[in-house]
Amino acid sequence: MPDTWLARSTGTTPTGALARSVDWASTPIGPPRSWPRDLRAAVRICFSTEFPVFVAWGPERTMIYNEGYSRMLGTTKHPGAMGAQMADVWADIWDSVGPLVDTVTSTGRSLFFEDMRLLTDRSGFAEEASFTFSYSALLDDRDGVAGMLCIVGETTDRVVASRRFETLGTLSTSLHRVKLDIELSAKVAADVLRESPDVTHAEVHLCTPSGLAPLLSTHPEPDGAVAGTGPVPHAVLERVCTSRVAERFGTTLVAPVSAVLGDAPIGVVALTGNPLRPDDEAQQLFLHLVAASLGNALAVAIAHQKQVDDLQTVSSALQAAMLPEDPGSPGWHTRYRPADDRLAVGGDWYDVVPLGSGRFGLVVGDCVGHGLRAAAVMGQLRSAARALLLQDLAPAATLDGLDRFAATLPGAECASVVCAVVDERARTVTYSKAGHPPPLVLSGTGSRWLEDGTGTLLGLAPHPRPEATATFERGETLVLYTDGLIERRGEGLDDGLARLARIAVATVAQRPVDQLGDLLIGTMLDVGARDDVALVVYEAR
Repeated sequence: MPDTWLARSTGTTPTGALARSVDWASTPIGPPRSWPRDLRAAVRICFSTEFPVFVAWGPERTMIYNEGYSRMLGTTKHPGAMGAQMADVWADIWDSVGPLVDTVTSTGRSLFFEDMRLLTDRSGFAEEASFTFSYSALLDDRDGVAGMLCIVGETTDRVVASRRFETLGTLSTSLHRVKLDIELSAKVAADVLRESPDVTHAEVHLCTPSGLAPLLSTHPEPDGAVAGTGPVPHAVLERVCTSRVAERFGTTLVAPVSAVLGDAPIGVVALTGNPLRPDDEAQQLFLHLVAASLGNALAVAIAHQKQVDDLQTVSSALQAAMLPEDPGSPGWHTRYRPADDRLAVGGDWYDVVPLGSGRFGLVVGDCVGHGLRAAAVMGQLRSAARALLLQDLAPAATLDGLDRFAATLPGAECASVVCAVVDERARTVTYSKAGHPPPLVLSGTGSRWLEDGTGTLLGLAPHPRPEATATFERGETLVLYTDGLIERRGEGLDDGLARLARIAVATVAQRPVDQLGDLLIGTMLDVGARDDVALVVYEAR
């Protein structure tokens, strides 16, 4: 029969009954009837509260604990911990708590810790747990330290929930900063999840016509790898992507990513939780929230990219329609490079118009500005110039007509244009310039500029424009260009013209004329140059 005082002190809880059933006489602290007054007082305190409390008494630190504390011992330490030595019960974390116990029992000083993180095996697996607790010395009749009282509260759920909430917040904020960018979204998501202890592994695959394509993957460090984590079998990923129904692969959540509008599958997310926490409802909910946050961000970015691609396709098609087809006659070579590499055209333009009987109308121009607005103005000016040339107007008359047209077209004022008519049979070029750099003629002996026929920028001419005619010989090459080819920051226009003549002469002496345009653009332009360039080259044959 247990001692009467122990029966009264331990109450009616299952742990109280356990305390009464222990053969205390076989433990270092002996039978309850021999327990000193201070130990009895500590036991009464222990069992009088529902808050988790245990007593460790004597040099061996024999444990006595209440119902609240029994739940912290898990399924492997309770009930065997009752009457056992504290160092044996908590052998898995003794390196962490043993020195603290020694400090209390050797100095009599109390210690307090908040949210201490410990890795313990109390339910058959290595588990992360957090505790807020105090260790207080228990004194004997001679004021010596005879034992220790621990009042403890487990804070694991709160600590983990707070950490998971912080991960979700950081992930959401980071994805918002780079929204609409698929690659950046994947990168920042990987960075955030790689730092989270609650996501051991994450991977995202996108649906493509040729199958699933990996977009994002995080891997644990080699020394931190956990058995059972890692990439999900491809068949599982494909099945979830096709069925659009989330699955569990072991402790990994595999969830589909659907389009923003409609339910078309666009990818699949796989997330493995923290192996140091139970794979319970809370962890599964967290993984679902991560998958939703990541999936929504990627779905929006992919939808945006599709819209951009569709608009780019339409824009490029419209812009390409503004460019003339390459001349069908041999000897003509054209090149175009817009300042904005996202566009097919810019504010510069060119055209080569067959006029019959070996005659060709040429026009090369440069609108003020860049981008789509300049391209729209360019397209209208090019069309107007072609219409005027097809009326068999001379170059000066063509520019006079463009002056009148520019007065009706906002953004066309002050454009520079050179218009010319090449007569292959007569070996002549008749030209007129509206504020445009002079055409260049290359020959086997050097080069010359066509500097006559010069007038003001488009829309500024007060009188009929001048016109000039020059002859050229077989084997000579005519080069018309826009000023983007010759302008450089911190350099005068004459320097750019001299450089063009020097490079062009050296090039035609060594390379076929059909390579001249590409070589001039590649050689003349600085890296990162931001100006449109239009180029027309004619080789007299």
